[in-house]
Amino acid sequence: MDDALSIITNVGFPAGLCFILLRHILHTMEEKLDKLDLSLHELIEVIKELNDGNRHSSKSRKPDE
Repeated sequence: MDDALSIITNVGFPAGLCFILLRHILHTMEEKLDKLDLSLHELIEVIKELNDGNRHSSKSRKPDE
């Protein structure tokens, strides 16, 4: 809070408020992007597992004669 007050007194209220809001938005976006990255990695692992399962089941099937 002291940092925010220092910014406001040094650069003015509108500029300080813009800086604080930008910092908040960037922090929020970073958290959301981290969650999205984790979800994508989990999805990739599930897709790999499904593909591996399909390969094994297709190899074990005998062609119809």
